[in-house]
Amino acid sequence: MPSIECKNMSFEKALRIFRKKCDNAGVKEECRERKYYTKPNSRRNQMNNSRKRNLELEARKRKESENSRLIRRKPPKKSNSRGR
Repeated sequence: MPSIECKNMSFEKALRIFRKKCDNAGVKEECRERKYYTKPNSRRNQMNNSRKRNLELEARKRKESENSRLIRRKPPKKSNSRGR
């Protein structure tokens, strides 16, 4: 847990520094995670599902970028020199 000594500063400044230290230490995120108990198996399943989603998304993006490289545009048609 982060701590701070506020002997020579105002309370508002000390509170701002303390909040910053708590954010950097990840105290809020840890409290949110520990609010409800989740089984280790369900936690593992969540991680695996998110990995699968990310891999599928990366594969889809990679495939789209390869397809966009392969598609060639047709050259513009040449007009007749007769003035039509």
